Amino acid sequence: MKKIPSPAFLPNMVPARIFMPVLLSMFLFIGTFFGYILPKVETHLMDRKREMIHALGESAMSSIRYYAELAEGSSISEQEAKRQAVSHLRSLRYGPDNKDYFWINDTTPRMIMHPYRPDLEGRYVGDTEDPAGKKLFLAFLDTVKKTGGGYVNYHWQWQDDPSRVFSKISYVQEFPQWHWIVGTGVYVEDVHAQIAAITEHMTFIFLGILGIIAVLSVYIIWQGATGEAHRREIEESLRKSENKYRLLAETAREIILLFDTDLRVTYANTAWKKISGYSFAEMEGLDITSLVPPGQKKQFRDKIDMIGHEAVDYLLESDFFLKDNRVITVEATFAKLDTGESAGTYLMTARDITEKKKIEAQAKMQQEQMMQADKMVSLGTLVSGVAHEINNPISSIMLNIKVFDKFWQAAQPILDSHYQEKGELDVGTMSYPQLRERMPRLLSFSHEGVERVKRIVGDLKDFSGQKPADLRETVNLNEVVEKAIGLMFSLIKKATHDFRIEYYENLPTLQGNSQRLGQVVINLLVNGCQALTGPHQGLYLKTGYLEESEEIFLEVKDFGEGMEPDVLERIKDPFFTTKRDSNGTGLGLSISDTIVRNHGGWLDFNSEVMQGTTAVVLLPRYSPDEVIGRMI
Repeated sequence: MKKIPSPAFLPNMVPARIFMPVLLSMFLFIGTFFGYILPKVETHLMDRKREMIHALGESAMSSIRYYAELAEGSSISEQEAKRQAVSHLRSLRYGPDNKDYFWINDTTPRMIMHPYRPDLEGRYVGDTEDPAGKKLFLAFLDTVKKTGGGYVNYHWQWQDDPSRVFSKISYVQEFPQWHWIVGTGVYVEDVHAQIAAITEHMTFIFLGILGIIAVLSVYIIWQGATGEAHRREIEESLRKSENKYRLLAETAREIILLFDTDLRVTYANTAWKKISGYSFAEMEGLDITSLVPPGQKKQFRDKIDMIGHEAVDYLLESDFFLKDNRVITVEATFAKLDTGESAGTYLMTARDITEKKKIEAQAKMQQEQMMQADKMVSLGTLVSGVAHEINNPISSIMLNIKVFDKFWQAAQPILDSHYQEKGELDVGTMSYPQLRERMPRLLSFSHEGVERVKRIVGDLKDFSGQKPADLRETVNLNEVVEKAIGLMFSLIKKATHDFRIEYYENLPTLQGNSQRLGQVVINLLVNGCQALTGPHQGLYLKTGYLEESEEIFLEVKDFGEGMEPDVLERIKDPFFTTKRDSNGTGLGLSISDTIVRNHGGWLDFNSEVMQGTTAVVLLPRYSPDEVIGRMI
């Protein structure tokens, strides 16, 4: 009978190579949990909170858009739509205690609605600071101006308890049509509390696990002392278990699908279920090629058929449909598992590279933009030289026209007297009465034409960056529009037979640069004309004034082909154009947006395919109290 060593002899019999790895593993286990896993959990929780408030913010914006659409459809007035939207958001609550909320302020910034701080409603909140001295509402405004929406960190009262102040992160975004900034947020303290609870709970669990590990370690050491054969048996068992769980650990973050030779799914891991939205019951027995777009099915099947052949690349890039009909791009690898069954099982592991593809596409687009920008630098140098060369002969022509005008003024009385005496006078191929009627107009038209060329030369110099344009001019938008239409009349007449203009009477003035604003009007009219597919389609222009926000607006609406949503999102991006084949540079609307923003306003577009596009320019009215001297 084999003798088992007593515990007293274990320290001398058990070598360090047996118990030292056990102790090291315990320390690594503890260090990994507290030094890596818990921080990762905290980061993950914070990301989930960010995603949650982003989704809640989108939900609130959907509600506001609903009321705005009612107003646009004349179901209710815009004032009533705003009132109902405020009332709806004021009543919304969420969170563990059902006390988390939404608030609304405008771009002044002025507080429109805050369920827990009614004392702020209707007040200017631009100077409101948190305990750290951060002007949070100005931070909200800066965030939405830069990106249209984003996250802001600050300190604020705890829900409805003003006596308690905690760190908070909020997601804010703008509803440009009403100039509203809508926000909601979560308290960082909530995440810390969850982490503390997880830490406390997991500490007890891991202490128990460590205790079990310690007992098992003593048992393993004890068994190791009984003999080399027993030790090898335990090590072999541990090695098999380690390999098994290592495989699971290494692939847990990847998409894993198992399918048979009929391409029917037999297993889908948690990562795929989270990404796709399918449950295992929905995936089981599903033809895996039904997840692949029709144009990629053959390539997918061919790749599976090649499994087992030597010198075959098992990597495949393919698109996959998710349950909500979204499409992701994955990078997949395939293998055939030896399960001992005659039918056989295939393993597919894949990783989502959708964001990677987007980043690559953006990098390619930025490279193209940089190339275009380089071309524009060269063009600016050329334009500056051309403008300088044209300026001298234009000045000479203007002086000559003035001389011709003086000559005509001096010669007209003499010619009148001669015509009255003789009764008949021809000058060249034209009778004197016709000449007398047409000459002032010819001189006037010539002078206006030269002035127009001079203005164009000035615009070219401004474009080439020689001097800034002043925004100190008092501008009547109706007059700017009228001049722009005069310059564009031939193009408009050629593009449409249905052109309508509606001027707002007694339109307030604004402070800015009429020439720059005229450039905006011309760009919008050019785009409107180019959007029309036939002269039967209309082009409408309207000016107006919004008393509530004290803003002047210009609306240019065409009934042309409209734009897809993805095109509409990028319409103001520099160098983005759908008219590249017709020498479009993609700078017109980008420059127009910059000019409007420099005037303190907004440029927005609404479009539906085959229904047309509406461009709206909002500009603040002139106020003598404003600080003047802004420069483009």
